[in-house]
Amino acid sequence: MAIRIVTGGIAQETNTFQWQPTTLEDFQTGSSGIHRGQEILDLDGTGTIHGGIVAEARRQGVELIPTTYAHAVPGGRVTRHAFETLKREILDGIRAALPVDGVLLGIHGAMALEDEDDGEGPLIAAVRELVGPDVPIVAPLDLHTNLSDAMMAGADAFVGYKHYPHIDTPETGAHAMRILLAAIRGEAQPTMAHVRLPLIAPNQSMVTTWQSPLKTAIDRAREIEHEPGVLAATVLGGFPFADVPFAGVATIVVTDNDPALARRYATELARICWELRDDFTIHPTPIADAIAEAMAGEPGSVYVLADIADSGASGTAGDGTAVLRGLLEANARSAAVAQIMDPEAVAACIEAGVGATVTLSVGGKHDTYHGEPVEVTGRVRLIHEGRFPILGPMGAGTYASRGKTVVLEIGGPDGIELQLTELRGHPHDLNFFRCFGIEPTQRRILVLKSAAHFRAAFEPIATKVIEVDAPGISSPRLELFDYKRLRRPIYPLDPETTWSPED
Repeated sequence: MAIRIVTGGIAQETNTFQWQPTTLEDFQTGSSGIHRGQEILDLDGTGTIHGGIVAEARRQGVELIPTTYAHAVPGGRVTRHAFETLKREILDGIRAALPVDGVLLGIHGAMALEDEDDGEGPLIAAVRELVGPDVPIVAPLDLHTNLSDAMMAGADAFVGYKHYPHIDTPETGAHAMRILLAAIRGEAQPTMAHVRLPLIAPNQSMVTTWQSPLKTAIDRAREIEHEPGVLAATVLGGFPFADVPFAGVATIVVTDNDPALARRYATELARICWELRDDFTIHPTPIADAIAEAMAGEPGSVYVLADIADSGASGTAGDGTAVLRGLLEANARSAAVAQIMDPEAVAACIEAGVGATVTLSVGGKHDTYHGEPVEVTGRVRLIHEGRFPILGPMGAGTYASRGKTVVLEIGGPDGIELQLTELRGHPHDLNFFRCFGIEPTQRRILVLKSAAHFRAAFEPIATKVIEVDAPGISSPRLELFDYKRLRRPIYPLDPETTWSPED
């Protein structure tokens, strides 16, 4: 009789500084989605967690029973209604499938609810209560997980991404499935240990396309996974834009029934991160300096100006105007901006029609953190439904959508091409330009509202990537955030913070 594993989950990364909550509708809008039943199995072969889970289950001859898997673009706290609705669907699916041999949950690790700081812990606890203490529960985790005690108490094993940008989601899903199967077959008894450091870090210090401090620890985690008795070794950078008590850098090691070994390696990985704590500080470049450097580049150069403080993948609205204002003031040419979310401006352009010249006040309308609205005059070159395929290397085989999208030409065809969108997004694929008639390799300046995911696709075509110092709720300047629930002391907000393995 085939092993029966049930799968489903809820995945969302919460920026608690984003005032707008994430509703059930948001789980079904734009690049978000709710997959039910066969729709989960249809993710086989895609660059997603379930792409790896489904493929590994098929390879191992496992009966994989899908329930509901919901994922939302990062944003504000998830409403209780959305969480309870999706949780109920997952539990109903598991209940209908009982008895099962194991549970593989698809979660993120940094979801917060409107009335509770931890979203994943309660979900895992509810699943545990339903299946009982003897059915193993395993889950892959995003590298930006904020690890809670409730998460650790409810699951048998976690394994986290090792790449940022997250190009290893299928591999991580498959890894989680192998650990779960080892537990079910009696080939291993997963035992976890973790260390949560008093350390928060900006996203850019976690990037693995350069030898960042987090990558140094992750490289060691890869070595540890080859040691006898080790099933998984994970370094989590945490998500610093969540004002919750357990936010920050953490490590998890899973061994085969060897808690002392798990503790030793988790502590070793934590010590590496702590010793490098000063290296986690990021110094972005002033906007005017970044634009001047790009404009002075050699002919044929491609400069990526990363608006890291207004990253849709970190839960911002994506309507920041500081970089656009800088381009206008510098009279920049051959520049393409992805993107500014502004439904009002999009509607005005659609009403005017392709070819019309319009004067609009764009951006800066969602909150007061990302700059004032900017007046622009331009020609409506393109109106697009906003849905397009992702070709990789991150998320290949899936689709993104930013709602109705307009390309506005400012200053003529070789001026500034501004994408205005109904919904926020995070441009991590070349198709964020190509599907809208813009060839990124032929533009001098590409402005991307993205913290780091863009690097997988754009670093290979870029002469240089410059992280700009713009305002916003995903800024690497963590001292600017008004934390109220974060545990203190914590480094670098409290420079006197100390830590030792005995803490």
